[in-house]
Amino acid sequence: MRSSWLGKKSFGHRHRDSTSTTSTTNPRDDTATDGTYGVQYRPNISAIGRAEDAVHITDPRDFIKDFFDAHQDTFGSKSMNIADIGLDMKSIEDSLNGFSDSARTIIKGLTALGHVHPFIEDAVGAFALVVALDLTRRDNDRKALAVKVQMQELMKVFFELRHVPSSSEGPDGLTVAERLEELVHQIAKDIKACGSACDAYLKKGFLAKNVKASVYENRLSSFVTTFMEHRSALELLLKVHTSLGIDSANDKLDYQGNQLQIIDQKLDMLLLFRKLDTPRERDIQKFIEAHGGAKACISDEVLLEELLSKSGESLSRFSGRDAGRRSNGLHELRKRLLKELQEDIDEVLTRNMVLFERKLDIQSKQLSEIVQDEADYIINTVLSGAHDRITDPDMQTVWKDMGWKGSVKARHFVLALHDYYSDQLSSTESPQASHISGLPSPETPTRSSFLKRHDDRWALTYINAAYVQSILEAVDDDGTGFISVKEVNTFVAERPENWSLPHWIAYWAAGWQSSMTHYKEQIYELVQTMFQILEYVLPSNRRAVDEYLFHPSFWRIELLLRSTRSVSSKILSDPDLSRMTEAYERYEEERLDANLRDVAYELDTPATVSLITGAGRIERYIFPLIYLLLRRHLKVMRLACKHVIDVEEFVTLNESLVSILLAVDHRIENLEAIFKQTNLDVQARLGNFAFGIYQLSYGDIKRKPADNSFATWTDPTGEPHSTSSNADAQSLAEGIPNDILKYGIQDGYSVTDYYEFETTSRVISEYTQIEGTWTGHYRRRFGDEWVQCILRLSIRLASQPKIVGKGEDFASAFGFMGLARSHEKFLDFSFIVDDEDDGTSRTCTGRLDRASNTISAQWQATRRDGGPDDGDEPFALTRTPPSLLRYKYTPQQFREDPARSRWAFACSSALHQAQAMIWSRRFFEARFRKRKQYVELTTRDLIVQQGLTPQEPLTQVEKGVLEYLRHELDPSEARFYQALSDFEIQKLPWHPTWGCDGCDRQITKSRILCIECMSDDLSDNIDLCISCVGKTPTRRGFTHDLGHAVLKVQRTLHDYHIAGIVGTARTTLERTKIIFRSLDPGTALQHSSGIPNIASSRPCCAFCRKDIFLPCWVCVAVPSNSTYSSHLPLPSGSYKDIFICTDCDTEPTPGVPENRAHALVYISNATLPGDASSSDDRNIEFERRLHALEERLAEQFLALEARENERFASLEAQVTERLRGLERRIEGRLEGLDAVLKQIARQTAPAVSGQVQREYIPPMR
Repeated sequence: MRSSWLGKKSFGHRHRDSTSTTSTTNPRDDTATDGTYGVQYRPNISAIGRAEDAVHITDPRDFIKDFFDAHQDTFGSKSMNIADIGLDMKSIEDSLNGFSDSARTIIKGLTALGHVHPFIEDAVGAFALVVALDLTRRDNDRKALAVKVQMQELMKVFFELRHVPSSSEGPDGLTVAERLEELVHQIAKDIKACGSACDAYLKKGFLAKNVKASVYENRLSSFVTTFMEHRSALELLLKVHTSLGIDSANDKLDYQGNQLQIIDQKLDMLLLFRKLDTPRERDIQKFIEAHGGAKACISDEVLLEELLSKSGESLSRFSGRDAGRRSNGLHELRKRLLKELQEDIDEVLTRNMVLFERKLDIQSKQLSEIVQDEADYIINTVLSGAHDRITDPDMQTVWKDMGWKGSVKARHFVLALHDYYSDQLSSTESPQASHISGLPSPETPTRSSFLKRHDDRWALTYINAAYVQSILEAVDDDGTGFISVKEVNTFVAERPENWSLPHWIAYWAAGWQSSMTHYKEQIYELVQTMFQILEYVLPSNRRAVDEYLFHPSFWRIELLLRSTRSVSSKILSDPDLSRMTEAYERYEEERLDANLRDVAYELDTPATVSLITGAGRIERYIFPLIYLLLRRHLKVMRLACKHVIDVEEFVTLNESLVSILLAVDHRIENLEAIFKQTNLDVQARLGNFAFGIYQLSYGDIKRKPADNSFATWTDPTGEPHSTSSNADAQSLAEGIPNDILKYGIQDGYSVTDYYEFETTSRVISEYTQIEGTWTGHYRRRFGDEWVQCILRLSIRLASQPKIVGKGEDFASAFGFMGLARSHEKFLDFSFIVDDEDDGTSRTCTGRLDRASNTISAQWQATRRDGGPDDGDEPFALTRTPPSLLRYKYTPQQFREDPARSRWAFACSSALHQAQAMIWSRRFFEARFRKRKQYVELTTRDLIVQQGLTPQEPLTQVEKGVLEYLRHELDPSEARFYQALSDFEIQKLPWHPTWGCDGCDRQITKSRILCIECMSDDLSDNIDLCISCVGKTPTRRGFTHDLGHAVLKVQRTLHDYHIAGIVGTARTTLERTKIIFRSLDPGTALQHSSGIPNIASSRPCCAFCRKDIFLPCWVCVAVPSNSTYSSHLPLPSGSYKDIFICTDCDTEPTPGVPENRAHALVYISNATLPGDASSSDDRNIEFERRLHALEERLAEQFLALEARENERFASLEAQVTERLRGLERRIEGRLEGLDAVLKQIARQTAPAVSGQVQREYIPPMR
């Protein structure tokens, strides 16, 4: 039985299905690989193929014995344990460095062993696939490699089966297969799980791995423990099977002893990880420990910057941002690292396992085909001569006739082919003559029926010196300029079946450029469509989509497109070449698309890119791959017009593009090394390679929005492809399934994950009293401050004395499990809640007083990084529903007057419940006001906390209101409002660029760009937030002045738009200058640009309809043929602009149909140089502006005074009401005291009266 992961061996003609991938080898070096996008693991596959050939020739058991004896250094009985604490570092390094060679040897031997014992194929196949996939990485982590070494030690145990016949039975009558099969399946499962965990770990960035190092290392070491357990179990089962008369009890005792060793092994593995720490990792860990843990370092901006500096990482995976400019990527880095801390490791690994298994499936297909390729190569290789090693008859004839040896210059090769086929065709002039290749016509995109033609003459047009470079690149895969025998065989082997060799050469000579041009145009069209539907994206998704489109991967893609030369119209007019190109293009696109579907269009690493494309130069697949990904991404964007989508969805999309571009960078590095050996001018050489695709991507590349061609590209056919103006969110998302999203639809809030347990008890016990819902006020840390809020716990008994439950407050919800201990008068309990966000474990200990039915509890936070413990204040929990807790009396009030306190609580609670039950309007109006207050205040507070701008910090009064709301609101209600506040932050107009040059904060809402302090390539400029518009910063060589013309945008200004908007703004600015200068009677009436004299009229504000005076704003997004709604009676043919006064810009008039998302340019007096007005006029204008400013300040002071008066009046009313209540209570208590005194007087009056009479009235005589 043959291994399923290797596939069936076939020495005949190859048949490839549409989901398989082609493969090539480097002819000059069996261990070398195509460095285009990751190393292809071919040497081990070659070994596997040769091992299988040997198995077919000799007896498998004899081959295994000879193989084992020949590799005693690898399979020695005393295998080295690299986790041994006594092992020196040199031995550990040698073991890690030799892993790839030893893994190849082990896979080779296990493959042969699988012919004797087929039941091990599951584990062997999993090990081979994980190793092969791992070795495609350009870089590897030594800790993950150490885990793979331990996995390898487990696989060595299988070689003990070489002594065991496949049909042998043990003392209990079980065959070896029956005894071990279940364990083998579990080993295979754990190997894949370990491979997935290592894959997830390796994909994390350096900082992400180090801030969560203990979590990942514990998980990796647990796999080592698992492999040790499997190894012990496997050895025990083999001993039991072979120990025919021996008591196996000793073996079982040894097995139990091994379990203790396994525990020590995990500790040793963690110590090994410390040995494998790089100096940079040790430095990072010391820094984190010295500054209070990962959460403290990430939360503090200064510490985070220092941490980033020590890590050696940059804020972007691509270069291009000016080093001297402060980047807001720091905020994004903080957000990503905090999310990394909060992520559950099990969820991460479960999510990654889905993608990893898909990659294993593709790797399995490739391994099967590569083994087949190796077999064909071995069968066809002979030693008689160089030409005899060529598989194609025509190529063999040419090679032999020319007398070439091992290799030949590309130009000679192409000219020889042209002469050969010209001679062949010229000798077959008659219609009855046989043709070189009778091929069918291309109707379906399969390799068996691409082309059916009866003439190869058209193909000879492209086999000449004019196309030598294209043909050379197709055949000369290593780029040396010489073509070898094996490169010829590889090139011929990749030819579709039933294609003649001239057709195949003609495709690479000219057809491939035609295909690249076609994909180039399709990519341009996709990107333009993305920006056209951007305005339909939901506000909640807009930030994520903007960050996706603003990502450096897009301008990197634009460089590839702009750099690639398009095909000439002459080639496009050739119907034969076009038909053939379209057929092959369809086939390749369907093959790539099928592979992308297998991995759900997620390319997490460059190694995954190589799996999708198969072997071959990455330039062959760049454009089809980018096109297929962007087509998929466009569907996600269309869904974002209708549904709320997780922000991580677009991060994943960007990562797929990044993986492709990293593969491109690797290819450029390899080409640079080759070209430098023969040509010093690498840039010029790249301009001639692959039609110049890499030329602009080489060297110190930089983002240059002025050269961006996404917006300026036009369809050569002239066909429009814009999104319909009548499009809406429903139509854009129509027909697109929601399951294309990795994280699903997020239309609902994630705050509904709390529920109360059903506690209708089954059996009354001593623990039953603790079941149910408990509420109370407690203090918790929220950000950098302590907050008083309501805590709700819902507890039920799992199995005595275990308890389970859920809890919530305004900021979070959590589940817990704990223990309870019953006593006569009270019941103690405790539970632990792990907080991944700040790296703490919070323990809640409490005591239920059975008499008062009240819980007294306290939280204790323990830092898992060894930091100091934090103890919170004790708090009390009662059965009071959380919605009524706001009316509950305080202990002080209860001590003063229990009856009145209870009566007030009962009345307020009854009124609240009655209003809620009858849906009272007053009740819901009050809730609406509180929700509005909470969301508004919390949003403003979050803007300050997150360092956004513009900021409006809370006043002391507003802080008191927010504190009151958090203290009084039901936790579920408050959590919903908190989620709304976070949602408001998510909806803010975001500018994913650099921070404000005035305050260094992240700009939201309005962004002010100085169009005079701007570089020529538009890559840098002075940026200000609306709060800093009056500042004059000097940054990066720019000196800003208040007189500079500035541009205000309220949406993200992408490279796609910036050149057009800045150009239009400058044109509008010049045109507006002429208009205002013409309003001065002393100025010439006609300007050279054709603007007529309009001194008799003045433009008016589009909002308030008042006359416009400088300074003002002018809309730059209004086309010249739009309707201008002001009172300016411009003659026909003149420019028409929309003006907005500064007052209306601050507080616009509602109901005006002007798009506030349009860019506005600021016009001031200082922007009108020259003496267009007299000094008197300027003084008059200055006095007018000063007067207007005074009026505006007076209005603001009056409004402020009114607000303060209103607040004081409200406060006075509250104080008055409380004083009245106090008076009523004092009067009531005095009345009660008076009544008591009167009653006492009445009771004591007779006795007192008698005593008085006896003492003061003498008796009658």
